[in-house]
Amino acid sequence: MKLNNNDSKGEHVLTVKNVRALAATALLSASMAVAAPPATATSLPARQASPVPCGDVAELIEQINKANAQGAGSILLSAGCEYELTAPAEASGANGLPTITGNVTITGTQATITRTSATPFRIAEVASQGSLTLNGITVSGGSATDGAGTAGGGILTAGNLSLVSSRVSGNAASVLGGGIAVAAGATARLTSSTVSDNTAGDGGGIHVASAAQLTMDRGSVHSNTADFTGGGLFTAGTTVLNSTDIRVNSTENFEGGGIFAALGSLTVYGGHVEQNEAASAGGGIANYGSTLQLVATEVDDNDAGSDGGGLYQRDGAASLTSGQVTGNEAGGQGGGIFRAGGSVTLTGTRVADNEPDECAPPPEPSPAARRDRWSGPSPGQCPGLGPDHRVPTRVGPRNGSSTEGGRREKRARTYSVRVIEGDCILSLDWAYGSLRV
Repeated sequence: MKLNNNDSKGEHVLTVKNVRALAATALLSASMAVAAPPATATSLPARQASPVPCGDVAELIEQINKANAQGAGSILLSAGCEYELTAPAEASGANGLPTITGNVTITGTQATITRTSATPFRIAEVASQGSLTLNGITVSGGSATDGAGTAGGGILTAGNLSLVSSRVSGNAASVLGGGIAVAAGATARLTSSTVSDNTAGDGGGIHVASAAQLTMDRGSVHSNTADFTGGGLFTAGTTVLNSTDIRVNSTENFEGGGIFAALGSLTVYGGHVEQNEAASAGGGIANYGSTLQLVATEVDDNDAGSDGGGLYQRDGAASLTSGQVTGNEAGGQGGGIFRAGGSVTLTGTRVADNEPDECAPPPEPSPAARRDRWSGPSPGQCPGLGPDHRVPTRVGPRNGSSTEGGRREKRARTYSVRVIEGDCILSLDWAYGSLRV
């Protein structure tokens, strides 16, 4: 596994446990915006802006520069048109459009901004004082793959980014965030938007740095690829996904086919994490230190080359509530869930039909288990406290069934047991209660 990377071209990468992560992304400085004069009582009413003529990149760039200079501005693109960027817009060579330093909104109906040049450059960059809103826009063909920029193939933001009914597709970054890179201190909100078919070293679709924020509502992150970690999404900041699908993403070498969570917090409400594939651990999700919460979320049909087909828990705390982990597969152990460290809590979550097993590794009980007890309904077969699992304590019969030597008879429907190994407490009820490993 790659432990660290010192990019000689100016990008800095932070080692997080055994994986690469973003420490900071260098951003271009921008001049202070000039405020537009206020309207007077005799001013004429503002007219509806005319759309940028179809394919007129020079006019698009001019309007962005004007909006930056005034501090704010709205730009309308012609419906169904493609604006082809053939060269960088700035001397730095990193961006196809001028760096966003004001409050800029670009609106279109099925309009596309794309790179059609052999020269690599990303499409857009948002400076720390800037704000960019894209509504009905597709961003494609960006390439942050040389010394001028290696993060955010489509969009790099250090300020505020908002996408509404938009797409970020077919972009590439050699290091971080093939589609979108959200730098430290930045915020991004995606509503009814799609991030697809992008590639990067880490975070094939989206990369969220530490101290950055990402919120997605009713969107999709699909068909992205990372060389290392986080095929669909890499997050080390604060990320909230609402009714968002993370599907058909992959990693070529390491963990987190769908999502790699390094630090911070990741909260998923509804939606699906499905059909993702990791070369090593965590086909659906690999958690290496975040506070992970999955609520009413389905983790299905993911594939890991090693452990944790659905979820690989390495560090931090993971909580799964009112969801399911089904149909996942691991080349090693824990087809559904593999806990290598940290804690996992399940409440009302179904774990079933995973291969080669539901959860791993089985607990290794200590003598303390003789003194501590927990009661709940039958746990079934996961993770190792099935009818044939032996523990060095009596499993209390609650429906009149008997047990001997820690062997719970198959006819017993409920049980009372708590197994403690060091700081690890295992108590489980896969159908209705909770599991904490």
